[in-house]
Amino acid sequence: MCGIAGFNWKDEKTIRLICSKMAHRGPDMEGYYSDDAVSLGHRRLSILDLSIKGKQPLSNKEKTHYITFNGEIFNYKELKKELNNYNYSTNTDTEVILAAYEKHGFECVKKLNGQFAFCIYDKPKKLLYIARDRIGINPLYYYSHNGKFIFGSELKTILESDVPKKINKNALNYYLAYGYTPRKQSILENTYKLEPGHYIVYDLESKALKNVKYWDIKPGDKIKDAEYAKKLILKQLEKSVKDRLVADVPVGAFLSGGIDSSAVVATISKYKKNLNTFSIKFDIENYDESAYAEKVAKHFGTKHHTIEFSAKDVRALIEKLAYHYDEPFADPSMIPTYLVSKVAREHVTVSLSGDGGDELFGGYTAYKNYRITQIQKLYPRFLNKIFYSILKRLPFKILEKPTAFFEIGTLKKEHKYARIMSYLNIDELKQLTGETPESVYKEYEDYLLDNYLNTAMNSDLHLYLPDDILTKVDRASLANSLESRPPLLDHDMIELACSISPKLKLKGKKSKYILKEALKGILPEYVLNRKKMGFGVPLKHYLKGELKDLAYKYAFNYDKHDHIPRKFLEGLKQKYEKSNWEKDYSRIIWTIMMFNMWWEKWICTRTRT
Repeated sequence: MCGIAGFNWKDEKTIRLICSKMAHRGPDMEGYYSDDAVSLGHRRLSILDLSIKGKQPLSNKEKTHYITFNGEIFNYKELKKELNNYNYSTNTDTEVILAAYEKHGFECVKKLNGQFAFCIYDKPKKLLYIARDRIGINPLYYYSHNGKFIFGSELKTILESDVPKKINKNALNYYLAYGYTPRKQSILENTYKLEPGHYIVYDLESKALKNVKYWDIKPGDKIKDAEYAKKLILKQLEKSVKDRLVADVPVGAFLSGGIDSSAVVATISKYKKNLNTFSIKFDIENYDESAYAEKVAKHFGTKHHTIEFSAKDVRALIEKLAYHYDEPFADPSMIPTYLVSKVAREHVTVSLSGDGGDELFGGYTAYKNYRITQIQKLYPRFLNKIFYSILKRLPFKILEKPTAFFEIGTLKKEHKYARIMSYLNIDELKQLTGETPESVYKEYEDYLLDNYLNTAMNSDLHLYLPDDILTKVDRASLANSLESRPPLLDHDMIELACSISPKLKLKGKKSKYILKEALKGILPEYVLNRKKMGFGVPLKHYLKGELKDLAYKYAFNYDKHDHIPRKFLEGLKQKYEKSNWEKDYSRIIWTIMMFNMWWEKWICTRTRT
């Protein structure tokens, strides 16, 4: 992975400045190009062809096309054979993208198998062609307003530029509900995320911007035969993992002891001996799954590293997190992800992960919760409103789940899964944002399908996966100059998984049914049969204990903006101070804390807000 940036005017000082803020993404090399029309920058984390020849921005021999590229193209060797008329000067995958562009134009991105974000400056045509990988493994932000165009791997490229920093209220409301900003938007007005599976073309003369979708996916049910599905899964898993072992630097793997990471490690172990694996150990027993990881590591003979984690680590890290997650981000598992990446970087430069398995094969508990709501089709909707209005007035913890069930039942079908995915109930959402739930939940409307499980997985593939999970891993790993590669998110694996019937994914109480069946005989039974833990963090314990002062400083007593209603904070504070909480408020508190810490880091210190 690397860091890329650019804009539509000549300014060598500024391009160097904004790239310097991404030095963690590329500590090995830096490069710049500018002319009267553009400035391009690159920070390199060397993975393939470690020589100076791999320096970017890279041009063709004629100096008509320039590329700045972040990522890896796993089929570059095959493409290079096909594109043999190009005059190559390096052994990098970067140059293969240039060759593909010269042969196929804007359609070149469809030829690439990998994780990437890149910009090609087409000098004769006076345009910038910018593309992002299909599922959003690698990030790309851009600003476009009043004739100014800026792009970069991180929001820092815009935050460090001389443009207004005004809060996007829609994105803030979504963040408060889910802990991350929505698919197309960022926390700043006129600044956007390039959506996964899209490319943009920016005309440097007219200042016109064209946004094109080149790939999309949605779960279906084409494959219904379990035996056939199992064979295809194993074949694709083998190829996806093997492709991601190609590197001129040391490669390791994250290992939680769950099915997905264990499947990746099991496959790697066939090709690589003395594999370094890494896991996290929590100081709270109910959250600690390190024993499972160590057991799997022993089974496959890896060189395992366990990293211990406590509230002290949160305190030490919290300011760094506000810097590296330069957009408000509140998934607390970013902390252990950062720590495990830090230790991994001491041993390897690339680490494979199991990300994507839950979204592709039906692994989340939320899917079972969503299945329960299908009962609501059998009786009139108004009954939900009656029962909800009664139950929400009763302050008994035992009624929390039935209250949530009937609350979800008051919503139309397009918004039910959106509510399940939020840690705010409807009343809290209204009080915190001042908006109707429908205005926040609308992001989910595009992903409704006929089958409930396909709806949930479709939503997660387009929203939760790229904007929470992959954002978390990208910032945490690259903050430590570590490249993370998720084999399960090879687009061929995604397309395969999305063609398998949902009946083979969630079968009775068994989640990931078809994946577990495929892995029988490969993974030990104790991995296949263990209860899912998830990558949770004991936030409630920390916020009520060692981090109590931070809750007051960055949530209840923070007064440097008016984006969070004071009345809501006072009510939340009263609930927090009770000895027994009627529900877990830690995620709400944490989300507010992380926004305020972001504000403190990136807005308070800037004069233009």
